Amino acid sequence: MKPSGILETVLYAEDLAEARRFYEGILGLECMAEEAGRHLFFYCGTQMLLIFNPQRTSEAKEGSAIPPHGALGPGHLCFVASTVELDRWRAHLEQHDVTIESEMTWSGGGRSIYFRDPAGNSLEFAEPKIWNLPRPQRLRRGEKLVVATHNPGKLKEINELLTPFGVTAISAGSLGLAEPEETEATFGGNARLKAEHAAAASGLPALADDSGLCVDALGGEPGVYSARWAGPAKDFALAMRFVEEKLQAVGARDSERRSAHFVSALCISWPDRYQLIFEGRVDGFLVWPPRGANGFGYDPIFVPAGHDQTFGEMGGQEKYAISHRTRAFRKLVDAVF
Repeated sequence: MKPSGILETVLYAEDLAEARRFYEGILGLECMAEEAGRHLFFYCGTQMLLIFNPQRTSEAKEGSAIPPHGALGPGHLCFVASTVELDRWRAHLEQHDVTIESEMTWSGGGRSIYFRDPAGNSLEFAEPKIWNLPRPQRLRRGEKLVVATHNPGKLKEINELLTPFGVTAISAGSLGLAEPEETEATFGGNARLKAEHAAAASGLPALADDSGLCVDALGGEPGVYSARWAGPAKDFALAMRFVEEKLQAVGARDSERRSAHFVSALCISWPDRYQLIFEGRVDGFLVWPPRGANGFGYDPIFVPAGHDQTFGEMGGQEKYAISHRTRAFRKLVDAVF
């Protein structure tokens, strides 16, 4: 195992007032917390810069489980870890006879584990949410955003969602960017691959969608392979017929056995590989034969729960109001606009 990144960097200064004037007034960092005479905490991108008075942090703090550390003795380094990784690290360290000195569950959410290196330095693994990280990067009006798709229907739908925010959207196809192979087993994973590729190739923030139809009676198929069922020619009439044939083969003829849901995962990635992923879902059931010529993909056979029309029969605004992509997009809007 190896750490995936550093969450905190620690520096030491006895004159914290002067340190704050420098890091806030000159370097422009945002101070998120201060304890007079003891510490300053600054946001720095997706990490934290902590500045401690070494005299104070080399002593144990009364009532606190945080081990002492300071420039006059043991230093401190915090590695980033997800919730799952934190449990794995604990097991990994204990397997190598490294004592877990302390474990914290923070009032604002998130956990930390503390241990020592052979030199006595205080090391920590912690979830980013203990600092309310990551702090989303935001898009502003007039900025350009690459939409990582070659699908005209998907591009049109995403463009209509972006229009109110004044962002200029350009397609990966118009830039001559190739589509990367989708090798992940999840919608979010494939969206990340496409957004990361487009951002790196264009030098611009990129938005990618990976979406598909999941049919319960088919064990969630076609799922992430929804587009592939349409073949190289993107023949979704063929794909819909294939879905129906498989449903008939398992005896799924009434609506109760034809439940399905659409999933959309949106990933926005910046050229420095900072990424955010949002997922939306809409439940419903499948009909046959297909109805309506609007939308794209499997829309003509999908009826969303609580409605009588398929997505293929609905007008654009009616569909956008409830679609899986819109639900994912609302989460994205809250984070980056």
